Amino acid sequence: MALGAMAMMFALTLPAHAQTRAGGWATTELDPLPDKLVPGKAYTIGYWVLQHGTHPFDVAGNELGSTGLRLTGADGKTLDFLGTALSEPAHYAVTIKVPAGEWRVQGVQGIFMPYDIGTMNIPGGLTLAPPQFVIGVGTEVVDYWGSIKPPGFPWDGTVTSSQPPAPPATVAQPADAPQQPVTAPAAPTAPKTAATASGGGGWSSPYLLVVTAVLAVGATLLVQRVVQARVQPGQTETGSREGAAEEAADAISIGRE
Repeated sequence: MALGAMAMMFALTLPAHAQTRAGGWATTELDPLPDKLVPGKAYTIGYWVLQHGTHPFDVAGNELGSTGLRLTGADGKTLDFLGTALSEPAHYAVTIKVPAGEWRVQGVQGIFMPYDIGTMNIPGGLTLAPPQFVIGVGTEVVDYWGSIKPPGFPWDGTVTSSQPPAPPATVAQPADAPQQPVTAPAAPTAPKTAATASGGGGWSSPYLLVVTAVLAVGATLLVQRVVQARVQPGQTETGSREGAAEEAADAISIGRE
């Protein structure tokens, strides 16, 4: 029972990225490729990393992390190509240069697990793998992209609203207005956690509960071992105490004699 309680407490204290890996998923969709890919030539490929297959990453308080393409050859050789974010949400570009051969292509998706895209033959083209996740027909989706959209949008779903990315706000100033000095904004003060304020050395309260539970179980097991070691086989604890008292009395009488 104690070990089960510890496991539940530990599951509740997993970092946010671990919970995201366990309960979230994403897909990588490629923009159209050239008809034929040849070895040793550089190609720039656009791709989209879509959480749940339909929208940009939106886990509050977290960052998606690095994305790109991973190619694995039949001999186990791996080629990783790091992508660069484009102006559209969830849209990236990567430049690849691949030797001849057959390569398994995966999308590297930051905190999400890699996504199997298909098999690339050089020279040749890309054969897509079956979808790992099925998006139901009639799913309600939001258009985040404006004129440039991911392939297949709206994925047999119903568009409920449009949210194109807003351009950055700029303030026009008169030509004769004096230039204002540019100052860096003050860095916000990070709030202290309860553990830090109390001198806990960075331990958060959930982890402290886990450590306390581990120590409690360890202490209980240690006490049981000590008690078992003091009680001889076939004796009760009371019997061992009585035997010790009799031995002490015999020693005293022998001393008197």
